[in-house]
Amino acid sequence: MKRVVVYELLPDMVLARPVTNANGLPIVAAGTVLNAALIQRLQELGLPSVYIEGDALDAGGKTLEELEAELDHRFRHVAHDPVQQLILRTLRTHLRATHGMAPDIEKPEAA
Repeated sequence: MKRVVVYELLPDMVLARPVTNANGLPIVAAGTVLNAALIQRLQELGLPSVYIEGDALDAGGKTLEELEAELDHRFRHVAHDPVQQLILRTLRTHLRATHGMAPDIEKPEAA
């Protein structure tokens, strides 16, 4: 089981836990196969994420290069922020470690 941000859901994903309303009542059952209309409805409800069947370390079939390209794209607007760059390097190290690669040791930049 893995938690997926609602805006990253894809058709044919399967809910691992039921989706509930503010009162805790289920509105979509566990085991439901998602389609485009249901995904749109979940997005309209303002849910931050849902639980989907699958391995938490599963990258959705993406290669390490594709995942790193996504990271670079997501962090493209904060290239000059040292804290955000530290986060980016940490995420990149984690990705490489979970994909069986030795982490790169980056040299600190000269001040």
